[in-house]
Amino acid sequence: MNWKLKSLIQGSLSILPGGCQCNHFLQRTLGQLRGDAKAHQVFTDDVTVLLARIAPLGLSSSSRILEIGTGWLPVFPLSLALAGFGDIRTVDIIPHLSPTAVRRTLIALQSHLNDPCFLPFGTPDQIHARYRRLISSDDILAAANITYIAPCDATSTSFASGSLDLITSNNVFEHVPHGILIDLLRESRRLLRPGGHLLHCVNCGDHYAYADSSITQINYLQFSENEWSRFNNSIQYQNRLRPVDFLEMSDFEGFRIESAEFTPKALYLKQLKTMTIAPEFERYSPEQLASTSLTYIASV
Repeated sequence: MNWKLKSLIQGSLSILPGGCQCNHFLQRTLGQLRGDAKAHQVFTDDVTVLLARIAPLGLSSSSRILEIGTGWLPVFPLSLALAGFGDIRTVDIIPHLSPTAVRRTLIALQSHLNDPCFLPFGTPDQIHARYRRLISSDDILAAANITYIAPCDATSTSFASGSLDLITSNNVFEHVPHGILIDLLRESRRLLRPGGHLLHCVNCGDHYAYADSSITQINYLQFSENEWSRFNNSIQYQNRLRPVDFLEMSDFEGFRIESAEFTPKALYLKQLKTMTIAPEFERYSPEQLASTSLTYIASV
């Protein structure tokens, strides 16, 4: 689908009564939520990375984990439960989740139980036993000790100060306005115990490229903020921040950056030489502009 047409449809839905529900229906019937492909993709592309980064952090089964931005499918919290974590909280500003989606997601995860990413957290027999316990339950989230709260403002929660060991998100930060990100990081610092960690995976590329193969993930760098406002919308808001922005915000709010992984893509570095970049992005290096993903760990 042409990306401008998609932005027009989403922009229209974002201001119509019931537009969010209509968007969900379209995603389930025509879009990325049709079937189980999305759950498999999230596990393969994202959960394997997240679990690999969690493994060295020294967490235990009793560690308290908060996921920001549950989304449509609880792939990551269910994977954490399969890994043996027993106190998982997942919050979202919009209540997308349903019991049917939870069960569909868990069923999809069955084919990944032998993935090596689970090995630091238990033997294959233990992972399979956890799966059997969950799939046989009438209330999967309760059986997994997953607390789902939505709607929830992650910048102002009711959780106790210093009560969490890890706060994490996957493909969420790129959809949050800059000012709200600052508030979210401040709340995260309040919630984490001394020595607690942030782990965030950020997809800082143009999401319209997933629907339109005629553009790449740096397409949106050509537009000024005023021009981009014509295409941005609340259903798929994109802040267009670069990896360094997220790291600088976290550092400014008192977090110690322990690792930051981002790699400029050769194709995008080449493409940048032929593009006219909007004034807002002229201060960034080509490497920052050509990096469309970030995984970082920070601690308090």
